[in-house]
Amino acid sequence: MNAAPRNSTNKLSVVALILSFLGITSVFGVICAYVSRRQIRESKEQGSSLATAALWIGWFYIFAVVLCLVVYFAIAGQGS
Repeated sequence: MNAAPRNSTNKLSVVALILSFLGITSVFGVICAYVSRRQIRESKEQGSSLATAALWIGWFYIFAVVLCLVVYFAIAGQGS
């Protein structure tokens, strides 16, 4: 009796999600997520939803940081 082969989860998508959650490494998380999506398409592994979540979280964090920097410099540029 042979068991059906299991599709494994792409490990890079898990790494991408962790890096995106850490915040300071979200740029690396976004890069890893794009690479893992390509690997998942080619190898038919599981983990597409993890890579997508890593992209959303990573891009959200990057957007939030850029927005905070723009607001900070706008306020600091007003002077006294």
